[in-house]
Amino acid sequence: MFSSLDSPRRRAIASNRAACDREPAGRWTRWTWAKFLAAAVSCAPLNSCAATCPAFDPNAEPIVYYTSEDPSTTRSELECAAADGATLGYIAHLTADPKAALVYLHGIESHAGWFNAAADGLCGQGFDVYCLDRRGSGINRENRGFLSGYVDSTELMIADIHAFLEPLHERYEHVYLIGLSWGGKLAPAYALYHPEDVDGLILITPGIVAIVDVSFATKVGIFLGNFFNKTALFHTPIEPQMFTTTPFYLERIIADPLRLHCVTARFFWESHQLDGFLADEIERNRLPILMFLAGKDTIIDSEGNVEFLQRGSQTIFDVITYEEQTHSIQFDATDRFVADAAAWLELRIADQDPG
Repeated sequence: MFSSLDSPRRRAIASNRAACDREPAGRWTRWTWAKFLAAAVSCAPLNSCAATCPAFDPNAEPIVYYTSEDPSTTRSELECAAADGATLGYIAHLTADPKAALVYLHGIESHAGWFNAAADGLCGQGFDVYCLDRRGSGINRENRGFLSGYVDSTELMIADIHAFLEPLHERYEHVYLIGLSWGGKLAPAYALYHPEDVDGLILITPGIVAIVDVSFATKVGIFLGNFFNKTALFHTPIEPQMFTTTPFYLERIIADPLRLHCVTARFFWESHQLDGFLADEIERNRLPILMFLAGKDTIIDSEGNVEFLQRGSQTIFDVITYEEQTHSIQFDATDRFVADAAAWLELRIADQDPG
């Protein structure tokens, strides 16, 4: 069940990291400073580095990624109170006699709709699935008073999840977090903030250690924007075909009016802060983890994610790799993902239930 932890690529990555470790810590070379200053000058005014992105259209017809044929499950768009009293929308996939609640956190560009098929499949296996759209994403954009692609702080994102999870414990004995891509970075961060809130983590191609990155000039723009124009927009460094090569889903991703093409300087800044928090705190994690990886992923560093999460103190860390998949395995291998995730959840629930 565990992926191989030794390969030529892994040894090359380790060698590169060792070489980096030999460089003076925290010291920039003259060349790096020269690039920074040149980029800073080119980004003045800041708008010269900011992106022009499609405006949110609340009247646009949403893309239908999947329609359930299982009459025993229901899917509803509902609302809840956020940490600061604002109203957030979410999608609930509910069944008659749930074994546990699963709370899904989406990626940087995506939203709850990208998990519809998998959520309905897990619902059919006896799990209630709640898909949260981050403020500034999906169904929680200008239509509910949030700026697209903006979040003020990591703490506010964590508080929003906490506000949603608290009442679930009155109805469910078991609660698990599912994080996809960038949401796979937010999920373990939440578990470190509130380890008592969840029973375990399912991480799908998590964006903790990434391959894709923005350019150096964009990083300078983000840095300046965080201090002078937090709402300046910058393109995400992901192309649609990096998510999936399945034509049915690729066409829908390209046409999806709820997909984020850009996020704000503040979002990128907080994402970077989240990286630092995880790096400093991951050793404290004791929650069981199931991680799904894709063999042809060009968005994340799969082996780097294994190495990173192995630093935790959890006794259960299972890794399943789908060798032929690209990144969004919830699209391309839905049935297999549902079966594997449900089987793991059944084992964890059996471990936790006495007798």
